[in-house]
Amino acid sequence: MEKRNIKTVEIADFKSSEHVLDYVDDDFVIINSLEGSPYNEDTIRLGCFLIAICLEGCIQLDVNYKTYQLEAGDLLLGLPNTIISHAMVSPKHKIRLAAFSTQFLQRVVRMEKDTWNTVIHIHNNPIKSVGEDGDKEIFKFYRELLMAKMNDEPHHYHKEVMQYLFSAIFCEMLGHLNKEMPPSEMATDAKEGIKQSDYILRKFIEMLSKDNGMHRSVGYYADALCYSPKHFSKVIKQACGRTPLDLINESAIEHIKYRLKHSDKSIKEIAEEFDFPNQSFFGKYVKSYLGMSPARYRNTKEE
Repeated sequence: MEKRNIKTVEIADFKSSEHVLDYVDDDFVIINSLEGSPYNEDTIRLGCFLIAICLEGCIQLDVNYKTYQLEAGDLLLGLPNTIISHAMVSPKHKIRLAAFSTQFLQRVVRMEKDTWNTVIHIHNNPIKSVGEDGDKEIFKFYRELLMAKMNDEPHHYHKEVMQYLFSAIFCEMLGHLNKEMPPSEMATDAKEGIKQSDYILRKFIEMLSKDNGMHRSVGYYADALCYSPKHFSKVIKQACGRTPLDLINESAIEHIKYRLKHSDKSIKEIAEEFDFPNQSFFGKYVKSYLGMSPARYRNTKEE
């Protein structure tokens, strides 16, 4: 089974597919067709969280090398790092896809036990049928509001409105999934049914979520989980296709960005808050990831 050289699809990959875009920014995308989109590739790895709904016709595809079929009203939920391949569609079909960046997930969802139970549930059950209960009406209201805002004339706070709206929809979805899970899946913190590498990744992400960007070395997390840094790095890369240092720095920079934009503290005070040895080192760290100094980022209006 060939798993090398698989294209990883990120939010940024959609920005050139204008003909299928309903909305796109750095964290979200909504598209109305597979044709000409990055998802039209034969095999891809998700670098984002994907929600796809089949509106008409039929779609067959492999999710993590297992074949599924979507019919009208079915949802596909794709976690980051999911492999999607061999998609085939019926001649007359309609599909709409929404994707959420991993940075968005880090900001909105704290990875705790209940969250992990929901993640495992999605991994094991990637296809959902949209029911006829009251929850369907709630999502209908969200969809109508979202479409209205997408078609509305943008204003100064348009991006912030869209972010909060997407956040509400995403959390509503998680709450709905958590509510429908059987008691057997709401279980324990044990390793049962989970590969060791996935279990280590789970504990690492839980620690990372609670750390708030304070610790930025692989050694810190490896020591806390009682592994050597070399073995820990190998296992995390095996489990999610990314190095622990990538995930650590991605998490840290998201927390730093938030503090720079929403705190009245000076740059020096924020550097001390994140336990950097000095302001100069903090400045170099921020510039290496954002391409600009902390002060410039703080004063820049995000598009």
